[in-house]
Amino acid sequence: MSKTLNSKISFPNLDELGVQVWNKNFAKGANIEVISTGSYVLNRALGAGGWPKGKIIEIFGTDSSGKSTLALHSVLEAQKAGQRVVYIDLENTLNPEWAKKIGVDASKLLVAYPNSGEEAMELIFKLIETKNVDLIIVDSVAALVPSAEFESNFQDQTMGLHARLMSKGLRIIQSKLIGSHTTIIFINQIREKIGNSYIPSITTTGGRALKYAASVRVEIKRCEAIKDSSNTTIGFATKGIVVKNKYGAPMAVANMALYFDSGFDVYHEVIQECLSKQVIVRKGSWFEYEGKNISQGLPHLRKLMRENKELFEGVKKKVLFI
Repeated sequence: MSKTLNSKISFPNLDELGVQVWNKNFAKGANIEVISTGSYVLNRALGAGGWPKGKIIEIFGTDSSGKSTLALHSVLEAQKAGQRVVYIDLENTLNPEWAKKIGVDASKLLVAYPNSGEEAMELIFKLIETKNVDLIIVDSVAALVPSAEFESNFQDQTMGLHARLMSKGLRIIQSKLIGSHTTIIFINQIREKIGNSYIPSITTTGGRALKYAASVRVEIKRCEAIKDSSNTTIGFATKGIVVKNKYGAPMAVANMALYFDSGFDVYHEVIQECLSKQVIVRKGSWFEYEGKNISQGLPHLRKLMRENKELFEGVKKKVLFI
């Protein structure tokens, strides 16, 4: 006798088990909430319009390339949206005056100084669990020193402790971020790989765990200096390369500029976009818009954009569709 499926068998309510029908509302990239990076061109390069909420982000690059400054711009954007931010300053290098120059409200910025990598990880776990923190900045991965290193003698071998700390910590963070709105930005540094003398290669600190755990990884590269009319360096060009992106196309590039008086500059970004798309035309030292000379010299054009909001918003919409 053949066996048939009993039609009276009942199945549990799948919704109660957390199982949902996969459709466009749950598809990758659908209805993503974001925190702006503070850069128009980087927001565009990320595809989703900023850092995805409830995810792990890695910003990495060489020293003095603008990693922490970019993180502070994200802090500013979160504050503008009325969101709560915690800055975990493991390197003890957060400069309140520089943060204020960028526009960060230092009186509303919560800062923590953990004594070890384990203490920092425990703090992150608890902050996520509160469901009352929107953005956590970890500065930096290299300074997440395991307590065993503090307790050991200088001659003791501690190889692999840092990577194991990151691997275990990130597994727990990922599980706690399910259904969370907390975004975590890890700032990381670049190191040369040891043992390969023929082909120079670089890697980031903390092992491979963060590379896998991060939904978005952005490399910041410092480029040429920006000088004023008196040949004084007032900033430098930077390049943001989206090397990993689960919410848009990878390897997109954002050309940005960091000024020493204000950080990453959206006016510079819009001007460069206008020039590349010939919305503004450069003729010698003059800049022409809609058939009229509007400014002489790039510093003056940047100043004009800062002061003339109507002009700035008009050209911005033409080149960035914002």
